[in-house]
Amino acid sequence: MRTKNSIKNICISILTQIVITLLGFVSRKVFIDNLGTEYLGINGLLSNVLSMLSLVEGGIGTSIVYNLYKPLAENDEPRIIALVQLYKKLYGILAIIIFGLSLTLYPFLGILMKDGSTVTSINIIYFIFVSKNIISYLNAHKWSLINADQKGYVLAKYNLIFNILTTVSKIIVLVVTNNYILFLLIEIAIFVIQNLWNGKVVNERYPYIKTKKKYTIDKEIKSNLITNVKALFLHNIGSYCVLGTDNILISTFISVKAVGLYSNYTMIIGQLSSLLNPIVGGIGASVGNLIATENKEKNYEIFNVTYLINFWIYGVCVIFLYNLLEPFINWWLGNDLLLDKLTFIIILINFYLSGMRNSIITFKSKAGIFTNDKYVPIIESIINLGSSIILVKYFGLSGILMGTTISTIVLPLWVQAKLVYNKIFNKSVSEYFKKYFLYLGITIGAGIITTALCNMIFINGFIGLIIKGIICVVVPNIILILIFYRSTELRYIKNILNGYIKKNNIFGNIKRADEAL
Repeated sequence: MRTKNSIKNICISILTQIVITLLGFVSRKVFIDNLGTEYLGINGLLSNVLSMLSLVEGGIGTSIVYNLYKPLAENDEPRIIALVQLYKKLYGILAIIIFGLSLTLYPFLGILMKDGSTVTSINIIYFIFVSKNIISYLNAHKWSLINADQKGYVLAKYNLIFNILTTVSKIIVLVVTNNYILFLLIEIAIFVIQNLWNGKVVNERYPYIKTKKKYTIDKEIKSNLITNVKALFLHNIGSYCVLGTDNILISTFISVKAVGLYSNYTMIIGQLSSLLNPIVGGIGASVGNLIATENKEKNYEIFNVTYLINFWIYGVCVIFLYNLLEPFINWWLGNDLLLDKLTFIIILINFYLSGMRNSIITFKSKAGIFTNDKYVPIIESIINLGSSIILVKYFGLSGILMGTTISTIVLPLWVQAKLVYNKIFNKSVSEYFKKYFLYLGITIGAGIITTALCNMIFINGFIGLIIKGIICVVVPNIILILIFYRSTELRYIKNILNGYIKKNNIFGNIKRADEAL
Protein backbone atom coordinates (compact mmCIF):
# COMPACT_ATOMS: atom_id res chain seq x y z
CA MET A 1 0.00 0.00 0.00
CA ARG A 2 2.88 2.36 0.85
CA THR A 3 4.51 1.81 -2.57
CA LYS A 4 1.18 2.03 -4.40
CA ASN A 5 0.35 5.37 -2.77
CA SER A 6 3.83 6.70 -3.62
CA ILE A 7 3.44 5.76 -7.29
CA LYS A 8 -0.05 7.29 -7.43
CA ASN A 9 1.19 10.53 -5.87
CA ILE A 10 4.15 10.66 -8.25
CA CYS A 11 2.24 9.92 -11.49
CA ILE A 12 -0.68 12.27 -10.86
CA SER A 13 1.57 15.08 -9.59
CA ILE A 14 3.87 14.83 -12.62
CA LEU A 15 0.92 14.97 -15.03
CA THR A 16 -0.40 18.01 -13.19
CA GLN A 17 2.95 19.76 -13.22
CA ILE A 18 3.51 19.16 -16.96
CA VAL A 19 0.27 21.00 -17.77
CA ILE A 20 1.02 23.78 -15.26
CA THR A 21 4.57 24.17 -16.59
CA LEU A 22 3.43 24.57 -20.21
CA LEU A 23 0.83 27.13 -19.19
CA GLY A 24 3.41 28.86 -16.97
CA PHE A 25 5.74 29.51 -19.90
CA VAL A 26 2.91 30.99 -21.97
CA SER A 27 1.81 33.10 -19.00
CA ARG A 28 5.34 34.43 -18.38
CA LYS A 29 5.76 35.37 -22.05
CA VAL A 30 2.44 37.25 -22.03
CA PHE A 31 3.37 38.87 -18.68
CA ILE A 32 6.70 40.27 -19.96
CA ASP A 33 5.22 41.37 -23.29
CA ASN A 34 2.42 43.29 -21.57
CA LEU A 35 3.97 44.51 -18.30
CA GLY A 36 7.77 44.22 -18.57
CA THR A 37 10.54 42.89 -16.34
CA GLU A 38 10.09 45.42 -13.52
CA TYR A 39 6.70 43.97 -12.64
CA LEU A 40 8.40 40.56 -12.55
CA GLY A 41 10.86 42.03 -10.08
CA ILE A 42 8.03 43.34 -7.88
CA ASN A 43 6.43 39.89 -8.01
CA GLY A 44 9.63 38.21 -6.81
CA LEU A 45 10.42 40.86 -4.20
CA LEU A 46 7.00 40.77 -2.54
CA SER A 47 6.98 36.97 -2.55
CA ASN A 48 10.30 36.99 -0.65
CA VAL A 49 9.17 39.70 1.78
CA LEU A 50 6.00 37.81 2.69
CA SER A 51 7.94 34.56 2.99
CA MET A 52 9.85 36.31 5.76
CA LEU A 53 6.60 36.82 7.67
CA SER A 54 5.87 33.12 7.38
CA LEU A 55 8.80 32.53 9.74
CA VAL A 56 6.30 33.25 12.53
CA GLU A 57 4.84 29.81 11.78
CA GLY A 58 7.96 28.41 13.43
CA GLY A 59 7.62 24.85 12.12
CA ILE A 60 4.29 24.16 13.81
CA GLY A 61 2.89 22.51 10.68
CA THR A 62 5.92 20.29 10.08
CA SER A 63 5.93 19.11 13.68
CA ILE A 64 2.21 18.34 13.73
CA VAL A 65 2.46 16.45 10.41
CA TYR A 66 5.32 14.38 11.85
CA ASN A 67 3.09 13.46 14.81
CA LEU A 68 0.22 12.51 12.47
CA TYR A 69 2.07 9.62 10.77
CA LYS A 70 1.72 7.12 13.60
CA PRO A 71 -1.97 7.75 14.52
CA LEU A 72 -2.88 7.63 10.80
CA ALA A 73 -1.04 4.32 10.42
CA GLU A 74 -2.90 3.00 13.50
CA ASN A 75 -6.23 4.64 12.56
CA ASP A 76 -6.28 6.37 15.95
CA GLU A 77 -9.09 8.87 15.26
CA PRO A 78 -9.09 10.69 18.64
CA ARG A 79 -5.38 11.55 18.33
CA ILE A 80 -5.83 12.56 14.68
CA ILE A 81 -8.73 14.87 15.58
CA ALA A 82 -6.79 16.38 18.49
CA LEU A 83 -3.81 17.20 16.26
CA VAL A 84 -5.96 18.59 13.43
CA GLN A 85 -7.93 20.79 15.86
CA LEU A 86 -4.70 22.09 17.37
CA TYR A 87 -3.29 22.76 13.88
CA LYS A 88 -6.42 24.70 12.88
CA LYS A 89 -6.44 26.79 16.06
CA LEU A 90 -2.76 27.70 15.88
CA TYR A 91 -2.92 28.59 12.19
CA GLY A 92 -5.93 30.84 12.77
CA ILE A 93 -3.90 32.73 15.37
CA LEU A 94 -0.93 32.87 13.01
CA ALA A 95 -3.06 34.40 10.24
CA ILE A 96 -3.98 37.29 12.56
CA ILE A 97 -0.37 37.79 13.70
CA ILE A 98 0.96 37.77 10.13
CA PHE A 99 -1.61 40.36 9.06
CA GLY A 100 -0.47 42.61 11.92
CA LEU A 101 3.18 42.16 10.95
CA SER A 102 2.33 42.92 7.32
CA LEU A 103 0.90 46.29 8.40
CA THR A 104 4.07 47.01 10.38
CA LEU A 105 6.36 46.09 7.48
CA TYR A 106 4.56 48.11 4.81
CA PRO A 107 6.14 51.55 5.54
CA PHE A 108 9.63 50.07 4.96
CA LEU A 109 8.87 48.62 1.53
CA GLY A 110 10.47 51.51 -0.37
CA ILE A 111 13.85 50.90 1.30
CA LEU A 112 14.06 47.50 -0.40
CA MET A 113 13.82 48.97 -3.90
CA LYS A 114 17.10 50.52 -5.13
CA ASP A 115 16.52 53.57 -7.36
CA GLY A 116 12.80 53.28 -6.64
CA SER A 117 10.24 51.73 -8.96
CA THR A 118 7.94 52.91 -11.74
CA VAL A 119 5.28 50.39 -10.71
CA THR A 120 2.13 52.23 -9.62
CA SER A 121 -0.33 51.35 -6.81
CA ILE A 122 2.32 49.38 -4.93
CA ASN A 123 0.23 49.63 -1.74
CA ILE A 124 -2.73 47.82 -3.33
CA ILE A 125 -0.42 45.22 -4.88
CA TYR A 126 1.25 44.60 -1.51
CA PHE A 127 -2.00 43.96 0.35
CA ILE A 128 -3.30 41.65 -2.35
CA PHE A 129 -0.16 39.55 -1.77
CA VAL A 130 -0.77 39.75 1.99
CA SER A 131 -4.38 38.57 1.58
CA LYS A 132 -3.39 35.52 -0.45
CA ASN A 133 -0.70 34.68 2.10
CA ILE A 134 -3.23 34.76 4.95
CA ILE A 135 -5.86 32.73 3.05
CA SER A 136 -3.31 29.94 2.59
CA TYR A 137 -3.27 29.42 6.37
CA LEU A 138 -7.00 28.90 6.82
CA ASN A 139 -7.23 25.36 5.40
CA ALA A 140 -3.63 24.28 5.91
CA HIS A 141 -4.65 21.73 8.55
CA LYS A 142 -6.71 19.83 5.98
CA TRP A 143 -3.96 19.71 3.33
CA SER A 144 -1.50 18.44 5.93
CA LEU A 145 -3.87 15.68 7.05
CA ILE A 146 -4.46 14.27 3.56
CA ASN A 147 -0.75 14.54 2.63
CA ALA A 148 0.36 12.85 5.85
CA ASP A 149 -2.08 10.06 4.97
CA GLN A 150 -0.30 9.65 1.58
CA LYS A 151 -3.50 10.62 -0.26
CA GLY A 152 -2.35 13.88 -1.82
CA TYR A 153 -3.28 12.53 -5.25
CA VAL A 154 -6.96 12.85 -4.30
CA LEU A 155 -6.72 16.65 -4.55
CA ALA A 156 -4.32 16.67 -7.50
CA LYS A 157 -7.01 16.51 -10.21
CA TYR A 158 -8.90 19.43 -8.66
CA ASN A 159 -5.72 21.46 -8.24
CA LEU A 160 -4.94 20.86 -11.92
CA ILE A 161 -8.34 22.23 -12.96
CA PHE A 162 -8.00 25.28 -10.72
CA ASN A 163 -4.43 25.95 -11.91
CA ILE A 164 -5.49 25.80 -15.56
CA LEU A 165 -8.44 28.08 -14.84
CA THR A 166 -6.21 30.54 -12.95
CA THR A 167 -3.49 30.69 -15.62
CA VAL A 168 -5.87 31.00 -18.56
CA SER A 169 -7.88 33.71 -16.75
CA LYS A 170 -4.73 35.70 -15.94
CA ILE A 171 -3.50 35.47 -19.54
CA ILE A 172 -6.85 36.78 -20.82
CA VAL A 173 -6.80 39.65 -18.30
CA LEU A 174 -3.29 40.71 -19.32
CA VAL A 175 -4.00 40.54 -23.06
CA VAL A 176 -7.30 42.45 -22.75
CA THR A 177 -6.53 44.98 -19.99
CA ASN A 178 -2.73 45.11 -19.30
CA ASN A 179 -3.83 45.56 -15.66
CA TYR A 180 -1.55 43.97 -13.06
CA ILE A 181 -3.94 44.55 -10.15
CA LEU A 182 -6.81 42.82 -11.96
CA PHE A 183 -4.32 40.06 -12.82
CA LEU A 184 -3.70 39.54 -9.08
CA LEU A 185 -7.37 39.83 -8.10
CA ILE A 186 -8.38 37.08 -10.54
CA GLU A 187 -5.70 34.85 -9.04
CA ILE A 188 -6.82 35.41 -5.45
CA ALA A 189 -10.53 34.94 -6.29
CA ILE A 190 -9.92 31.52 -7.84
CA PHE A 191 -7.55 30.64 -4.97
CA VAL A 192 -10.37 31.24 -2.46
CA ILE A 193 -12.73 28.98 -4.45
CA GLN A 194 -10.00 26.32 -4.69
CA ASN A 195 -9.50 26.39 -0.91
CA LEU A 196 -13.23 26.02 -0.23
CA TRP A 197 -13.61 23.16 -2.72
CA ASN A 198 -10.59 21.21 -1.51
CA GLY A 199 -11.69 21.72 2.08
CA LYS A 200 -15.03 20.15 1.20
CA VAL A 201 -13.27 17.14 -0.40
CA VAL A 202 -11.13 16.58 2.72
CA ASN A 203 -14.19 16.86 4.98
CA GLU A 204 -15.95 14.18 2.96
CA ARG A 205 -12.93 11.86 3.12
CA TYR A 206 -12.36 12.37 6.85
CA PRO A 207 -15.84 13.18 8.19
CA TYR A 208 -14.77 12.51 11.78
CA ILE A 209 -12.64 15.71 11.86
CA LYS A 210 -15.82 17.84 11.59
CA THR A 211 -16.85 16.97 15.15
CA LYS A 212 -17.60 19.88 17.50
CA LYS A 213 -16.30 17.90 20.45
CA LYS A 214 -12.96 19.24 21.67
CA TYR A 215 -10.05 16.81 21.87
CA THR A 216 -6.76 17.41 23.65
CA ILE A 217 -3.34 15.99 22.82
CA ASP A 218 -1.53 13.96 25.46
CA LYS A 219 1.42 15.35 27.41
CA GLU A 220 4.03 13.32 25.52
CA ILE A 221 2.96 14.68 22.11
CA LYS A 222 2.59 18.19 23.52
CA SER A 223 6.12 18.07 24.90
CA ASN A 224 7.41 16.74 21.58
CA LEU A 225 5.61 19.52 19.69
CA ILE A 226 7.03 22.27 21.87
CA THR A 227 10.56 20.92 21.56
CA ASN A 228 10.32 20.49 17.78
CA VAL A 229 8.69 23.86 17.17
CA LYS A 230 11.48 25.65 19.03
CA ALA A 231 14.05 23.86 16.88
CA LEU A 232 12.12 24.29 13.63
CA PHE A 233 11.72 28.01 14.25
CA LEU A 234 15.50 28.33 14.11
CA HIS A 235 15.61 26.07 11.03
CA ASN A 236 13.01 28.23 9.28
CA ILE A 237 14.91 31.43 10.02
CA GLY A 238 18.10 29.90 8.66
CA SER A 239 16.39 28.46 5.58
CA TYR A 240 14.76 31.79 4.80
CA CYS A 241 18.02 33.73 5.16
CA VAL A 242 19.77 31.28 2.83
CA LEU A 243 17.05 30.60 0.24
CA GLY A 244 14.53 33.40 0.62
CA THR A 245 16.57 36.59 0.71
CA ASP A 246 18.18 36.57 -2.74
CA ASN A 247 15.49 38.70 -4.36
CA ILE A 248 15.57 41.18 -1.47
CA LEU A 249 19.37 41.50 -1.69
CA ILE A 250 19.27 41.84 -5.49
CA SER A 251 16.56 44.52 -5.27
CA THR A 252 18.42 46.39 -2.52
CA PHE A 253 21.99 46.25 -3.93
CA ILE A 254 21.37 46.03 -7.69
CA SER A 255 17.84 46.83 -8.96
CA VAL A 256 14.24 45.64 -9.13
CA LYS A 257 14.73 44.95 -12.85
CA ALA A 258 17.61 42.58 -12.04
CA VAL A 259 15.17 40.61 -9.85
CA GLY A 260 12.96 40.25 -12.93
CA LEU A 261 15.82 38.96 -15.10
CA TYR A 262 16.92 36.53 -12.40
CA SER A 263 13.32 35.36 -11.93
CA ASN A 264 13.22 34.07 -15.54
CA TYR A 265 15.99 31.62 -14.66
CA THR A 266 14.46 30.68 -11.31
CA MET A 267 11.05 30.28 -12.94
CA ILE A 268 12.39 27.69 -15.41
CA ILE A 269 14.34 25.88 -12.69
CA GLY A 270 11.32 26.15 -10.41
CA GLN A 271 9.04 24.64 -13.04
CA LEU A 272 11.54 21.83 -13.59
CA SER A 273 11.76 21.30 -9.83
CA SER A 274 7.97 21.14 -9.72
CA LEU A 275 8.14 18.23 -12.15
CA LEU A 276 10.81 16.56 -10.02
CA ASN A 277 9.33 17.23 -6.58
CA PRO A 278 6.43 14.77 -7.02
CA ILE A 279 8.97 11.97 -7.41
CA VAL A 280 10.91 12.90 -4.28
CA GLY A 281 7.78 14.12 -2.49
CA GLY A 282 5.78 11.03 -3.45
CA ILE A 283 8.50 8.88 -1.94
CA GLY A 284 8.82 11.25 1.02
CA ALA A 285 5.14 10.91 1.88
CA SER A 286 5.82 7.22 2.53
CA VAL A 287 9.11 7.69 4.38
CA GLY A 288 7.36 8.85 7.55
CA ASN A 289 5.32 5.66 7.54
CA LEU A 290 8.45 3.62 6.73
CA ILE A 291 10.45 5.02 9.66
CA ALA A 292 7.51 4.52 12.03
CA THR A 293 7.03 0.85 11.08
CA GLU A 294 10.35 -0.63 9.80
CA ASN A 295 13.82 -1.42 11.22
CA LYS A 296 17.10 0.43 10.57
CA GLU A 297 18.28 -2.01 7.89
CA LYS A 298 15.11 -1.55 5.86
CA ASN A 299 15.32 2.23 6.30
CA TYR A 300 18.92 2.24 5.03
CA GLU A 301 18.02 0.07 2.06
CA ILE A 302 15.23 2.44 1.02
CA PHE A 303 17.43 5.48 1.65
CA ASN A 304 20.06 4.19 -0.79
CA VAL A 305 17.34 3.71 -3.39
CA THR A 306 16.05 7.26 -2.89
CA TYR A 307 19.64 8.58 -2.90
CA LEU A 308 20.27 6.99 -6.31
CA ILE A 309 16.95 8.31 -7.65
CA ASN A 310 17.82 11.74 -6.21
CA PHE A 311 21.26 11.79 -7.89
CA TRP A 312 19.92 10.41 -11.18
CA ILE A 313 17.24 13.08 -11.41
CA TYR A 314 19.39 16.08 -10.48
CA GLY A 315 22.49 14.86 -12.33
CA VAL A 316 20.55 14.58 -15.60
CA CYS A 317 18.68 17.83 -14.97
CA VAL A 318 21.77 19.95 -14.32
CA ILE A 319 23.28 18.65 -17.58
CA PHE A 320 19.99 19.43 -19.35
CA LEU A 321 19.85 22.96 -17.91
CA TYR A 322 23.50 23.74 -18.71
CA ASN A 323 22.93 23.02 -22.39
CA LEU A 324 19.37 24.27 -22.84
CA LEU A 325 18.36 26.91 -20.28
CA GLU A 326 19.99 29.93 -21.93
CA PRO A 327 19.20 28.88 -25.53
CA PHE A 328 15.59 28.40 -24.40
CA ILE A 329 15.39 31.87 -22.79
CA ASN A 330 16.94 33.34 -25.94
CA TRP A 331 14.31 31.64 -28.13
CA TRP A 332 11.45 32.26 -25.68
CA LEU A 333 12.07 35.85 -24.51
CA GLY A 334 15.08 37.22 -26.42
CA ASN A 335 18.85 37.42 -25.73
CA ASP A 336 18.57 40.83 -24.04
CA LEU A 337 17.10 39.02 -21.02
CA LEU A 338 20.11 36.75 -20.39
CA LEU A 339 22.36 36.99 -17.32
CA ASP A 340 26.16 36.73 -17.44
CA LYS A 341 27.80 33.29 -17.69
CA LEU A 342 29.26 33.26 -14.15
CA THR A 343 25.85 33.96 -12.61
CA PHE A 344 24.35 31.17 -14.71
CA ILE A 345 26.98 28.68 -13.51
CA ILE A 346 26.43 29.62 -9.85
CA ILE A 347 22.66 29.19 -10.30
CA LEU A 348 23.24 25.65 -11.58
CA ILE A 349 25.69 24.80 -8.78
CA ASN A 350 23.13 25.92 -6.18
CA PHE A 351 20.41 23.91 -7.93
CA TYR A 352 22.57 20.77 -7.84
CA LEU A 353 23.67 21.24 -4.21
CA SER A 354 20.09 21.80 -3.10
CA GLY A 355 18.70 18.90 -5.12
CA MET A 356 21.31 16.42 -3.90
CA ARG A 357 20.28 17.11 -0.28
CA ASN A 358 16.66 16.08 -0.85
CA SER A 359 16.99 12.44 0.20
CA ILE A 360 18.86 13.36 3.40
CA ILE A 361 16.42 16.16 4.27
CA THR A 362 13.43 13.87 3.63
CA PHE A 363 14.67 11.18 6.03
CA LYS A 364 15.77 13.76 8.59
CA SER A 365 12.43 15.55 8.72
CA LYS A 366 10.29 12.41 8.55
CA ALA A 367 12.28 10.93 11.46
CA GLY A 368 11.60 14.06 13.49
CA ILE A 369 15.27 15.09 13.82
CA PHE A 370 14.80 18.79 14.45
CA THR A 371 16.61 19.70 17.68
CA ASN A 372 20.11 18.30 17.16
CA ASP A 373 21.14 20.90 14.58
CA LYS A 374 18.80 23.70 15.56
CA TYR A 375 21.59 26.33 15.67
CA VAL A 376 23.21 25.27 12.40
CA PRO A 377 20.74 27.19 10.18
CA ILE A 378 21.39 30.39 12.13
CA ILE A 379 25.16 30.07 11.63
CA GLU A 380 24.52 29.12 7.99
CA SER A 381 22.38 32.22 7.46
CA ILE A 382 25.06 34.49 8.98
CA ILE A 383 27.67 32.98 6.64
CA ASN A 384 25.27 33.32 3.68
CA LEU A 385 24.27 36.94 4.27
CA GLY A 386 27.79 38.01 5.22
CA SER A 387 29.31 36.35 2.14
CA SER A 388 26.61 37.75 -0.16
CA ILE A 389 26.99 41.34 1.09
CA ILE A 390 30.80 41.18 0.75
CA LEU A 391 30.89 39.40 -2.61
CA VAL A 392 28.19 41.56 -4.27
CA LYS A 393 30.72 44.41 -4.24
CA TYR A 394 33.15 42.36 -6.37
CA PHE A 395 30.94 40.08 -8.46
CA GLY A 396 27.53 41.81 -8.54
CA LEU A 397 24.56 39.45 -8.88
CA SER A 398 26.70 36.31 -8.97
CA GLY A 399 28.31 37.40 -5.68
CA ILE A 400 24.93 37.31 -3.93
CA LEU A 401 24.35 33.77 -5.19
CA MET A 402 27.88 32.69 -4.19
CA GLY A 403 26.86 33.33 -0.59
CA THR A 404 24.33 30.50 -0.85
CA THR A 405 26.95 28.17 -2.34
CA ILE A 406 29.50 28.88 0.38
CA SER A 407 27.08 28.57 3.31
CA THR A 408 25.66 25.29 1.97
CA ILE A 409 29.06 23.65 1.58
CA VAL A 410 30.42 24.90 4.91
CA LEU A 411 27.64 23.52 7.16
CA PRO A 412 24.39 21.72 6.19
CA LEU A 413 25.89 19.55 3.46
CA TRP A 414 27.74 17.43 6.01
CA VAL A 415 25.91 18.14 9.30
CA GLN A 416 22.51 16.90 8.07
CA ALA A 417 24.05 13.79 6.51
CA LYS A 418 25.92 12.99 9.74
CA LEU A 419 22.73 13.21 11.80
CA VAL A 420 20.75 10.94 9.48
CA TYR A 421 23.49 8.33 9.19
CA ASN A 422 24.28 8.29 12.92
CA LYS A 423 20.76 8.47 14.34
CA ILE A 424 18.60 6.59 11.81
CA PHE A 425 21.03 4.07 10.30
CA ASN A 426 23.76 3.78 12.97
CA LYS A 427 26.38 4.10 10.22
CA SER A 428 29.38 6.32 9.46
CA VAL A 429 28.62 9.37 7.34
CA SER A 430 31.73 8.60 5.26
CA GLU A 431 29.55 6.09 3.36
CA TYR A 432 27.31 8.98 2.28
CA PHE A 433 30.19 11.13 1.03
CA LYS A 434 31.88 8.28 -0.83
CA LYS A 435 28.72 7.99 -2.93
CA TYR A 436 28.29 11.77 -3.08
CA PHE A 437 31.68 12.32 -4.73
CA LEU A 438 31.21 9.28 -6.94
CA TYR A 439 27.88 10.70 -8.11
CA LEU A 440 29.44 14.14 -8.59
CA GLY A 441 32.24 12.71 -10.72
CA ILE A 442 29.76 10.76 -12.85
CA THR A 443 27.64 13.91 -13.32
CA ILE A 444 30.66 15.94 -14.48
CA GLY A 445 31.84 13.16 -16.82
CA ALA A 446 28.38 12.62 -18.33
CA GLY A 447 28.01 16.40 -18.63
CA ILE A 448 31.26 16.79 -20.58
CA ILE A 449 30.27 14.05 -23.04
CA THR A 450 26.72 15.40 -23.47
CA THR A 451 27.87 19.01 -23.90
CA ALA A 452 30.44 17.97 -26.54
CA LEU A 453 27.66 16.26 -28.53
CA CYS A 454 25.33 19.26 -28.14
CA ASN A 455 28.06 21.59 -29.42
CA MET A 456 28.10 19.61 -32.67
CA ILE A 457 24.52 20.77 -33.35
CA PHE A 458 24.51 23.99 -35.36
CA ILE A 459 20.76 24.19 -35.98
CA ASN A 460 19.23 27.23 -34.27
CA GLY A 461 15.69 27.94 -33.10
CA PHE A 462 13.08 25.53 -31.79
CA ILE A 463 14.31 22.55 -33.87
CA GLY A 464 17.81 22.98 -32.45
CA LEU A 465 16.36 23.01 -28.93
CA ILE A 466 14.47 19.79 -29.58
CA ILE A 467 17.55 17.99 -30.93
CA LYS A 468 19.73 19.16 -28.03
CA GLY A 469 16.96 18.26 -25.59
CA ILE A 470 16.84 14.70 -26.92
CA ILE A 471 20.63 14.42 -26.61
CA CYS A 472 20.52 15.77 -23.02
CA VAL A 473 17.86 13.23 -22.02
CA VAL A 474 19.14 10.16 -23.87
CA VAL A 475 22.93 10.36 -23.49
CA PRO A 476 23.21 10.89 -19.67
CA ASN A 477 20.57 8.23 -19.02
CA ILE A 478 22.39 5.69 -21.21
CA ILE A 479 25.63 6.45 -19.35
CA LEU A 480 23.94 6.01 -15.96
CA ILE A 481 22.22 2.78 -16.98
CA LEU A 482 25.55 1.34 -18.18
CA ILE A 483 27.18 2.28 -14.86
CA PHE A 484 24.40 1.20 -12.47
CA TYR A 485 22.49 -1.59 -14.24
CA ARG A 486 23.92 -4.22 -11.86
CA SER A 487 23.48 -2.16 -8.69
CA THR A 488 21.21 -3.35 -5.87
CA GLU A 489 19.32 -0.05 -5.92
CA LEU A 490 18.46 -0.16 -9.62
CA ARG A 491 17.35 -3.80 -9.33
CA TYR A 492 15.09 -2.80 -6.42
CA ILE A 493 13.52 -0.01 -8.50
CA LYS A 494 13.05 -2.37 -11.44
CA ASN A 495 11.33 -4.98 -9.22
CA ILE A 496 9.00 -2.37 -7.72
CA LEU A 497 7.97 -1.10 -11.17
CA ASN A 498 7.53 -4.63 -12.55
CA GLY A 499 5.41 -5.58 -9.55
CA TYR A 500 3.24 -2.49 -9.93
CA ILE A 501 2.76 -3.10 -13.66
CA LYS A 502 1.81 -6.76 -13.14
CA LYS A 503 -0.47 -6.05 -10.19
CA ASN A 504 -2.38 -3.38 -12.09
CA ASN A 505 -2.18 -5.31 -15.39
CA ILE A 506 -1.16 -2.12 -17.17
CA PHE A 507 -0.06 -3.73 -20.43
CA GLY A 508 -3.14 -5.95 -20.42
CA ASN A 509 -5.36 -2.90 -20.07
CA ILE A 510 -3.53 -1.18 -22.94
CA LYS A 511 -3.93 -4.26 -25.14
CA ARG A 512 -7.67 -4.48 -24.38
CA ALA A 513 -8.05 -0.78 -25.15
CA ASP A 514 -6.33 -1.28 -28.52
CA GLU A 515 -8.59 -4.24 -29.31
CA ALA A 516 -11.66 -2.21 -28.40
CA LEU A 517 -10.59 0.48 -30.86
